[in-house]
Amino acid sequence: MKRKSRGMDRLIAFIIVGAMVLIILAILMVSYFFGFIGFLKVMGVEYESYWAICLFLFLIFVFGSITELFSKVLIFLMKNARLNRVLFITSAAFVDIFFTFLSVYIADLLVSGITVSILAVTLLSVLFFLMESALDSEFLRKKTS
Repeated sequence: MKRKSRGMDRLIAFIIVGAMVLIILAILMVSYFFGFIGFLKVMGVEYESYWAICLFLFLIFVFGSITELFSKVLIFLMKNARLNRVLFITSAAFVDIFFTFLSVYIADLLVSGITVSILAVTLLSVLFFLMESALDSEFLRKKTS
């Protein structure tokens, strides 16, 4: 039996790889969502529905991407200010945590179906900072150079 088209084989391979990527992304997003719900339960945060949590997470990412620009600019300016190593790392961590706190706090103000305490916002900001610095392989190299 002779093959009629290699294009069909490529299409099937593309569909299989695309489906695998989508499955992996779905698993990551679901585990992130349920981990976030677990964090909210531990912190005693009250929410009306899962849609409120989804909106809250979406707004955190939207405002977080905006405030991340300001954070990177300030860290860049501090890097060029020739601060000593310890002061620079501490200041950069404070700036990152502050802008993350700001984005979480704004998201909390905008979503009426969720009530987050200041302690939970602060701990969530520190947790996001720790996750970002742990996943960023060049965190210490950029901060100390």
